[in-house]
Amino acid sequence: MKTHSSYITGFTILLSLLLCSPTFALKHTVNVGNYFFNPSSLNVSVGDTVRWVWLNGSHTTTSSSVPAGASTWDHMINSTNTFYEYPVTVAGTYNYVCTPHAGMGMVGSFVAAGAAPTLVLTPSNQNVSSTSGNTSFDVTSNSNWTATSNVSWCTVTNSGSGNGTISATYTSNLSTTPRVATITVTVTGLPAQTTTVSQSGAAPTLAVTPPSQSVNNTIGATTFTITSNTNWTAVSNSTWCTVNPSGSGNGIITATYTQNPGADPRTARITVTVSGIAPVTVTVLQDGTVGIMENTMADLKVYPNPSNGSFTVGTTMGELKDLDVTVHDISGRTIYFQHCTGDASYQFNLTGKPDGVYFLRMKSAVGIRVERILIRN
Repeated sequence: MKTHSSYITGFTILLSLLLCSPTFALKHTVNVGNYFFNPSSLNVSVGDTVRWVWLNGSHTTTSSSVPAGASTWDHMINSTNTFYEYPVTVAGTYNYVCTPHAGMGMVGSFVAAGAAPTLVLTPSNQNVSSTSGNTSFDVTSNSNWTATSNVSWCTVTNSGSGNGTISATYTSNLSTTPRVATITVTVTGLPAQTTTVSQSGAAPTLAVTPPSQSVNNTIGATTFTITSNTNWTAVSNSTWCTVNPSGSGNGIITATYTQNPGADPRTARITVTVSGIAPVTVTVLQDGTVGIMENTMADLKVYPNPSNGSFTVGTTMGELKDLDVTVHDISGRTIYFQHCTGDASYQFNLTGKPDGVYFLRMKSAVGIRVERILIRN
């Protein structure tokens, strides 16, 4: 019995709350009898219904004035037509009469208050990718509303009335950092509501050009161009070549190098790193210092240059005696060596080697000479 009573009590409380809630439409009853409407005046809300119920006699309920936009009515209330219901859709004052008995004071009225404004905005957030596009939000309302975005990269539908959709158009996010746009929707008489567009950051990018810089043996500086959308660091593997250590986005790496005191070319590798992707390495290739003991070394010729890998080293000053020819690739690694003696010219064949710049170091008893050669297969 106690449990049964608890159920009844709980149901009664719930029913009372539902009936008293302003979000539910009400039905108002007006009794119609000989020469009266009871009650003769009412306060109602838009969405409610007014119901006239017959008690006795033969009468009508007939509108005499209604608010602009509202429907008029004229209906019999008698033993055959025992009731009539009028749904209230427009706020304002409604006056009505019983047509046969208006002169006897059988009149009535009701005042309809406008419905309370409503606003529901869904969803509370939309996650979008870093590329440009659009997304939407649903507006549920019974009023006019306006919408604004707090950032220029995300634009929205400015306004609407009643239920509708907000379209949010966003540009590409070129940065690796995510970003958020806040959209505010306003209805007069209600607190503003907000929703968000959360856009992910772009994937990190990195390009360094050119892949190599060739410089002479004296002190100096050269540059590389960075194309990136995030922070980067740079480091050189050689003490004779130093670089600016870091930057953000597009920029320039300046590589400063000292004089090369040796005869052989040397290479510094500069590694540029961005978090999340493979590092990029570029090189500074510096010529060796060329010493000439006699002018006879100046008479050496290397041809053709550029070549497909097949080239000749020769002189017009007679035979080449005890000439050592060494070929280095751009990293300074020795890829070929030949000792030449007794002839005026010698053929070299590097066909099949990758296209690029190589260094030909020629050494004899009278001096050293370094020539840059270019192979194009």
